[in-house]
Amino acid sequence: MSLFPTLTRMWMLRGEQRKIRAPGVHPPKRQECAATDWRTGTIVRIRAEKRNAKAFCRLIEKCIVRSSRRKRRVIIVVDRARIHTPEGSRLVAELLKTYGRRLQLRYLPSYSPECMPMEIFWNDWRDQVTHNHDRLKIKDLEKDSDCYFARCARHPDDVLRRIGSPFAKPVQNRKI
Repeated sequence: MSLFPTLTRMWMLRGEQRKIRAPGVHPPKRQECAATDWRTGTIVRIRAEKRNAKAFCRLIEKCIVRSSRRKRRVIIVVDRARIHTPEGSRLVAELLKTYGRRLQLRYLPSYSPECMPMEIFWNDWRDQVTHNHDRLKIKDLEKDSDCYFARCARHPDDVLRRIGSPFAKPVQNRKI
């Protein structure tokens, strides 16, 4: 998240143009890191100042705490970014050694966002939170993100459908 909004196409009435403000030269940024339970649609997330291995390891540890209560192991599907691999980060290597069989990282082929179901989720998050926003304070943008994730927590089946989970309940056609 950045106070510089991501500019995208948007619908407007003919003859009207929405103005998007771009505050400052180096606006503050925040990183959202999240993982989704493939079966339930529950989202585990953290917010960090920077996108790095430390933030990724915090997310993994939060997932491990959640799954240990349910006596399950954690399997996380990730891309081959340097911060996700034990070869690229000592923190990830130590985490894998510490948790052993309780933690597995499954790596996707390089440059294959179409194989990553969470990319669809992040695209929706960007549409709702970061695209064309008019926030002047990072706290307001964080609140928008919190509202988005609260909506997802209330409707986990929508999350499952969005990421293409086979555990999503089918939508019933109903007359209004």
